[in-house]
Amino acid sequence: MSRVSERALPVYLQTLKQSENLGEEVLADQQQIVELDKRRQTNRQAVRAVKNHTQQNKMWVMMGNEFVKVEKGLLESWLESDQKVLDKEINSIRDGLKSKVQALKQLEGEEIPRGFFLEAMKKSELSNIGSTAGRVTERYLDP
Repeated sequence: MSRVSERALPVYLQTLKQSENLGEEVLADQQQIVELDKRRQTNRQAVRAVKNHTQQNKMWVMMGNEFVKVEKGLLESWLESDQKVLDKEINSIRDGLKSKVQALKQLEGEEIPRGFFLEAMKKSELSNIGSTAGRVTERYLDP
């Protein structure tokens, strides 16, 4: 082997090791998102079932290994708070996933696509755009 390839081999192996580790982290995060999304969907179904159940004020719920009779309002608040926690967890994993994918692409020598870090607009931002667009349109339509 030449001196250049002897010196380049450890660097190549280190880069390969880093990209392999990042790839495994990306796959693990994606799998965790899928699992949390399944829990979120099941939770969403439970929230809907509780809201549609109008016969009684108290409902039976399985908590751990026991069945417990709980007031409907309390159960709804528990399920909705669980839903918020799941949403936050999924969003935090997705945010971390972007930086890991970016690092992986850099290690592989690929360019990061434009718009890779774009985020969806929030409801408040959308309503602000709607009201601003309405005012701008009105200004140009008035004689």
